[in-house]
Amino acid sequence: MTRRWLGLVALLACTPHEHAREPQNPCAEGMVLVEGGSLGPAQVDRFCIDITEVTTAAYGACVHAGACTPTVVGDVAECNLTRADRGDHPVNCVDFEQARAYCSWLGKRLPNDEEWMYAAHAREGGGTWPWGNIPLDSTRACYQTGSTCPVGQHPAGASPEGVQNLAGNVAEWTVYKELPRLRGGSWRDEPRLDFVRDPPYVPEATSGVRCVVAPFTAVDPVDLDVWTPYVPAKVDLPVLAAPAPRHAPERPLANLAIVRRHETRLDAARWWPAGDDWLVGVDDGKPDVLGLPGAVESAALPEGLRDFSPVRSLGPDLLLMRGGWSSTLRFVAIERGTSRIRWQIPFANYGSTYEQFVAPRTFVAEIYGQQVDAIVGFGLADGRELWRLRGGEQEPFTRASHLWTDGERGYVRGDRGLLAFDPTTGALLWSGVAVGEGCGVVTGDGALIVEEPGRDGHRRLDPATGAELGRIAGGAARCVWGLDPIDGGAAPAVLEDSRLFAFDVPDRRGKAELRARDAVSGRELWQRDGLEPDVLLADHDAVYVRRAKDILVGLDAATGAPQVEISLAGGFDLSLLAGGGPRGPLLLAIGHTGTTWLLGRGEQPSAREAYTVRGRLVPDGVSRKLVRGVPVWVGDKLVRSNATGGFSAKGVAYGELAVAVDDTKGPGTPGGSTVRFDAVTIVLDGAGTYDVGDVTLYPWYTE
Repeated sequence: MTRRWLGLVALLACTPHEHAREPQNPCAEGMVLVEGGSLGPAQVDRFCIDITEVTTAAYGACVHAGACTPTVVGDVAECNLTRADRGDHPVNCVDFEQARAYCSWLGKRLPNDEEWMYAAHAREGGGTWPWGNIPLDSTRACYQTGSTCPVGQHPAGASPEGVQNLAGNVAEWTVYKELPRLRGGSWRDEPRLDFVRDPPYVPEATSGVRCVVAPFTAVDPVDLDVWTPYVPAKVDLPVLAAPAPRHAPERPLANLAIVRRHETRLDAARWWPAGDDWLVGVDDGKPDVLGLPGAVESAALPEGLRDFSPVRSLGPDLLLMRGGWSSTLRFVAIERGTSRIRWQIPFANYGSTYEQFVAPRTFVAEIYGQQVDAIVGFGLADGRELWRLRGGEQEPFTRASHLWTDGERGYVRGDRGLLAFDPTTGALLWSGVAVGEGCGVVTGDGALIVEEPGRDGHRRLDPATGAELGRIAGGAARCVWGLDPIDGGAAPAVLEDSRLFAFDVPDRRGKAELRARDAVSGRELWQRDGLEPDVLLADHDAVYVRRAKDILVGLDAATGAPQVEISLAGGFDLSLLAGGGPRGPLLLAIGHTGTTWLLGRGEQPSAREAYTVRGRLVPDGVSRKLVRGVPVWVGDKLVRSNATGGFSAKGVAYGELAVAVDDTKGPGTPGGSTVRFDAVTIVLDGAGTYDVGDVTLYPWYTE
């Protein structure tokens, strides 16, 4: 061996022995590795996941760095970021974008839905829970408690990899097909076996965040010492939707007349403000006649808003509009003049909503959930969620069937009775007031009355406390205010000027008696019988009802004496509009045959006309013999055709008459008709005599 090789051997012999280097940890501190696998048809790659939910202190550090926004929503006292004693609790009140921003700040990301579900199920033996098949209990998860728990407090509930709090504490945001989703249970409710949470997926005191990252990815550390509790700035909510003043009518009720009529659906090219309401397509190019300034032109709106309709003016600068329906419903506040969107509330992010109201400072909506409902308040200035009344087994309601306001308080009729709340703060004022099946509730004029059957009469409550103040005579054998007239009910009662106007139980003919009572003493003031029970409105000096199918009657509110009758052909639904200038208050009647009428008070009483209407029924597909004896309504007059099909009716009326078959009785009903014809409308214009000519007669409706 040469000297050179000997030297090399000697050198190698003197080199110290090196141990094999330990492989680098694939996950950062505070994270563990979850090996991939199959989750149903999906294949999940290996990933690192946070051992615990993100703490309040960790998220607070992100806020301190200016990379995250404060997590506050609804009752901020429930949001941990505002609590100095909750640094080791999970951050809550987190929305999807806030969760994504926090994870991104550290170089992480939100888990996709498959990753989260894969981590939440023990893979050995097909475990139901992260820890296996042992039933859920309070040693393994934080649930059905009064608040969140410190993270890591339930190690018995950890997954095989050591991931904690997957079953409770706060629900966690995931990404499902690029859409946000919440997974897991929370401190407020019991987690379900499939960890599914019902929409809406919105931030609340139960929503938090946990992050994931690919193995061997560098992530930034978090300095937990820099966070301080967030102190929300006190915000004075401006009054942007004060109720429009209710002006007493300038003209007598006897002057009520038809101002406008439309035979087709109203054109939505122009909207006119009428108090707190809006009218569409009523100008006919003559807006000055109505005295309604401030029209909104749909053509001036951005194309994406032209199918929207105005809801309420929000001060002089903003206009609240709505578009869509149910879960696609969207409310948008636009700037007048520029039509720039100031804020919007897309209910696709919340769930279906069917009832809403605008309060002076807030917009309030009922949110329908698969398991429970919620009432949510948004600020009118910025559309931000301010508070939330959540339904639940331990709450004043689980389901909310009706939501409304009296202008001062909000009311919910739910499955556990009636409750009242402050629309500005969401504070519950009172709850648990029982309301019977089919019974109604009426509010307004500083009063609250709950319909009650029986001799004791209706209950008069204090709107501020819900306490009973007394009884009002008039309780019948059963309730009718809360039932549809088709089901034997009547229009809801009305409170106006310290008077209660309410129908009795309809008789067999479907007619009902209307009674007016003093809203405090219950003393009966007057009664009027023979009315249709499905129309009842009141305003200042007038009570509006229906006599016969298509006769609108205006009664004197003080005496019940009829002041005006207007024939609106074919039946109608009626709504009352504030405003309207000298013609106000206005009435909008939507006809069942497609005609719409706008009514207001003219300078002179409406003139009734003596009329004669003639016509002849001509058979088409029916025997000529059947033209005889057909029951024909002409306005409120019922006549029968003669042997040749001719018919004639006389009367005195103002407005419009419908010539129609008696469709309340068909074949098989004694005195019913076996034939039909299309209704004809006659506008009473002073001619006196009206001939509708030949009217084609068809067989009765068949399946």
